[in-house]
Amino acid sequence: MAARPTEQDPSERSEALEFDAGVRAYPPTAEGGYWRLRWEEAGRRRDTTARSRPEAMAKAAELAERLGRGSPTDLARATGADLVSHYLDPARRPARVAHWSERHRDEQVRYTGSYVVPVIGAVACRRLSRLDFQAILDQAPTASVAAHLRRCLTSLVAAGLEEGHLLARQDVLRGVRWRPGTEAAVEETGGAVTQAEIPTTAAVHDLARATAAHTKTWWRELEILFVAYSGLRWGEHVALSADRVDATRRRVSVDRQVIETRSALKQTLPKGRRRRVTMYPATTPAGVDLAGLVAARLAEVGPEGLMFPAPRGGWARRSNYGRNTWDGAACAANWPRRHDGRWAWTFHSLRHVFATWALAQPGLRIEDVSRLLGHSSIRVTQDIYVHIHDDAYDRFFEATV
Repeated sequence: MAARPTEQDPSERSEALEFDAGVRAYPPTAEGGYWRLRWEEAGRRRDTTARSRPEAMAKAAELAERLGRGSPTDLARATGADLVSHYLDPARRPARVAHWSERHRDEQVRYTGSYVVPVIGAVACRRLSRLDFQAILDQAPTASVAAHLRRCLTSLVAAGLEEGHLLARQDVLRGVRWRPGTEAAVEETGGAVTQAEIPTTAAVHDLARATAAHTKTWWRELEILFVAYSGLRWGEHVALSADRVDATRRRVSVDRQVIETRSALKQTLPKGRRRRVTMYPATTPAGVDLAGLVAARLAEVGPEGLMFPAPRGGWARRSNYGRNTWDGAACAANWPRRHDGRWAWTFHSLRHVFATWALAQPGLRIEDVSRLLGHSSIRVTQDIYVHIHDDAYDRFFEATV
């Protein structure tokens, strides 16, 4: 930014350099002295100093840009921890919704506390750069965590830009991508599910039988098969009570879920606050009488009992289920593990089983499947699943001969 001489301030005996937004830089009045910068903000006269002309020019240019954007300079001196506090402030209204759900807030608190604050908590917002945000994202252990963390960072930066903690010219997220280790290079899928992430029919039924045998509880087999062929999420299946299941028409009303916060289990609306109705087949692809198992379980629990409670009753915790039920059953069923020792297929993978099975049914449209899954739009369903069915090209060819 070009500086130009201006009329001398009566209180000064040296020529001032004037910048935009009323910022002025005065050279030292004596050899070895400090440069002085002055400007007005919020009706008050402010000033600061610089050791040299280059430093004074840089400070003056930054002040002019901040003031020109209407961003309070005090926030520029705030730290990354202050930026996170503003982002998590319950009084702040997010861009797309009136307020966050409890589950989303808890997730943002965990991500910022575990990944963001340890890296930039003590760094001044004016000093933040792409290298800082790349360091944050590089901590993610998996592509899934990286995807969630990247969305968290995007919202965090947007909040910082709106309030004035960050400047657009900092461009802190450009080119920031998750970089897995070179020895185990794994490409991000962008949310799409690959065929390798979907358990086979045989694997699902092996796990179902192993779960019942491991826990010595017959309905644990039903639990796995029911989730795998109804598309329920973990929290939705935990909250499911008998009065939400219509065994006559094989319909399941999904109007609640159980979420885990750091302190308790809570019942809330389903993900995205979207209530829906899903269904389950009378018989699984492997020939198990699913409708019969559901009827037997309904007779056991009574009209309002939980379909799949914890061993001592009440809502089940995901961590306890994984440790006491899933791990032993998956091991007995010889489910595959990843290179880091974790299971290649998770409980959520059962939802992918339902989605791909439903999309393969000739009488179902993608609109139907999207509604059963509770997706926000058909495009979500397409982006996640449709590419898996390579035989779509064969069906189109045969239909248009």
